[in-house]
Amino acid sequence: MKYFLLAVLIPLTVLLNAQNGSQQKNNSNNTSGQTANSTSTTAGNNERYPKLKWRKKLKIARKKMKEGSYYIASQYLEDAYKDKPTKLEISHLLGEANRYLRDYEAAAKYYKVEITKDSGAYPNDRFFLGQMEKCNSKYDDAKRDFEGYIKTKLDKGDASYKNLAKIEIAGCDSSVAILKSPAKVKVEKITSGINTALQDFSPKPLKGDRVMFTSQKTDTAVDFTTSKADYYTTIFTAEKSGKNTYTNRIQLPYPPNDTKMNAGNAIVSPDEQTMIFTKCGDTLNLGNIVRCKLYKATKKNDTEWNEPTEIKNLNSSDGTTTTQPAWGIDKDSNAILYFVSDRKGSKGGMDIYYAPLNKDGSFGTPENAGVEINGIGDEVTPFYDLKNKLLYFSSNGHASIGGLDIFKISGTPGHWSTAINMGLPFNSPADDLYFALDTKGAKGFLVSNRVGTTSPRGETCCDDIWAVTVQHDVVLKGIYVKRGDPTNTPVQGVDASLYKVAGNNFEFVANAKTNADPFVFPVKRATSYKMNGNKEGYWPSIDNLSVSEDEERDTISQTFYIDPIIKIHIKIPNVYFAFDKSNVIDFYKGQIDSVVKVLTDHPGYSVEIQGHTDSKGSDEYNQKLSERRANEVKTFLIKKKAIAENRIVAKWFGKSQPAVANELPNGEDDPEGRARNRRVEFKVIVDKAEDAPEFESTGEVVKEVKTGPGFTYGKKAPAKKK
Repeated sequence: MKYFLLAVLIPLTVLLNAQNGSQQKNNSNNTSGQTANSTSTTAGNNERYPKLKWRKKLKIARKKMKEGSYYIASQYLEDAYKDKPTKLEISHLLGEANRYLRDYEAAAKYYKVEITKDSGAYPNDRFFLGQMEKCNSKYDDAKRDFEGYIKTKLDKGDASYKNLAKIEIAGCDSSVAILKSPAKVKVEKITSGINTALQDFSPKPLKGDRVMFTSQKTDTAVDFTTSKADYYTTIFTAEKSGKNTYTNRIQLPYPPNDTKMNAGNAIVSPDEQTMIFTKCGDTLNLGNIVRCKLYKATKKNDTEWNEPTEIKNLNSSDGTTTTQPAWGIDKDSNAILYFVSDRKGSKGGMDIYYAPLNKDGSFGTPENAGVEINGIGDEVTPFYDLKNKLLYFSSNGHASIGGLDIFKISGTPGHWSTAINMGLPFNSPADDLYFALDTKGAKGFLVSNRVGTTSPRGETCCDDIWAVTVQHDVVLKGIYVKRGDPTNTPVQGVDASLYKVAGNNFEFVANAKTNADPFVFPVKRATSYKMNGNKEGYWPSIDNLSVSEDEERDTISQTFYIDPIIKIHIKIPNVYFAFDKSNVIDFYKGQIDSVVKVLTDHPGYSVEIQGHTDSKGSDEYNQKLSERRANEVKTFLIKKKAIAENRIVAKWFGKSQPAVANELPNGEDDPEGRARNRRVEFKVIVDKAEDAPEFESTGEVVKEVKTGPGFTYGKKAPAKKK
């Protein structure tokens, strides 16, 4: 039952300014978008015959209403209303005309005037008033009017919308929850290259960031006494050139477009060599309804198409409409074609049907898609997501928050789940339809007359194409890699922590200890983060990360780099002494210069001089000997005048800390071992232990260092003769 959808699935239910060639060209206000609920109008300076009496104006308006010229009718009615505001029929017709024009505010205004005067004169107008209030987001008022309508006694000849009113009430009730939980999706108007002041609809993503859609060649009404060339809708393509902008708006050739009929609702095969689309004639009856059929065309060459052929077994023979094709699959993954029709057997007004694709390219017998989809209202503009096995469609026969809402249902014909309202921002209080996604399921389009459309009359008269970006949950998938590693092998054992940045504050999000597999953290769009990585033996890794509001990926893969702590290796030579001596021989004076250089190059370093002896002699004697040796070296460093005295500390340990054994394993004296113990060692001191380089004490005992009575270093003295 068509209670709201005025033009059935092909555009231009036109209100001409050029009636009998008596009026001039003017801007057209609205063309219905190959679906259902828009009516084309012509705005401009229409001659209203101001000297006519209100009765004559009303008579003209009645005629224009029957012709579908709702805009022109509304102009005469507004004049008549000024002259005769008490005339109930004028208020009623103004409500109707503005409803058809989708001027929800104006329609509600005049319906209220009429119902206030006499609620029983046009009883169905309370139902339509509820619709207008619902489309204005006035859900409490709408629900009250729908409930009042259900209680209204209808005359025998009145059409009843009481079952639909119950669905509308359910929509009002569910709208509160739906509006509070918007979906993770961005819906933005396409700002250039596609939308016009008239209807733009049926967008289908193509390869290479292109889109195919239906529109008029121009947005100007044409005098039909000379030409209808710009009257009919035609199929276009355009290329994306930036965010929500398109260029190269190109009209497809004739054929598949037609100089004598409306063409649109096109879909193509994956190779874009075959097209199935709709061709529709002019208005055939009152109520502005056109009749449409499905056609098929194949590519002749790169730029031309063969003459299309009618798909006769899909088109109904009872004068009803067949339109809006969409590819899908059945439970066995065989290709089927969905389409929309109001043929005999439909559940309500427009229903969604399907037919199998045969191996020879023909189609089998059409079947209704089922009661899970089709209700007592209108179901239109199907699109099937092959990857996820989801059918998207628009309906006013399910509980909606506006007029037509977009729904989804999983499954295949005969195996459907339950239809789910897509919610905000897919849907709005206005009409939302023609939802379609690209093959990746991340980007797509919808058509809507929501506030923000290009509307030459009111805020919601006309349909525009809007860009859709599905914003799946986003995760950060990362690894830590040693900087400079050409293999990018993950560093395991890194303590990875993610923090959300909020001004000068940091809010902990998640952490993990890395292993061979990437770690995964949840992130949000339009949010900044700080990532910390810590591991012993590595410098702390700190990275800043920002997720854009327009981030299209659901997984952000990133490599974080961590630097190993590579300490400077510094060799510090020891100073060795002759037996029972504390003077520094010339060889070691040169060695001490390397200590001076370390301290000069690193002003933050200090040095501790540690004196030692071998095991010969008493503890007290060796303690004093080690003290003399340490102070001797300290004095030498101070005399260099390169190092401040406060950076030098002398300590002594006597024979308590031998570097090697003083005796051989058999207990005999080891002169060479004792020579290595008669030494001064240098211990470099730094403020922060983590900043310290690696120090190694080294050096050699030279022959000038005597081992003691009867010995020279490295060579045993000859035995004395007896």
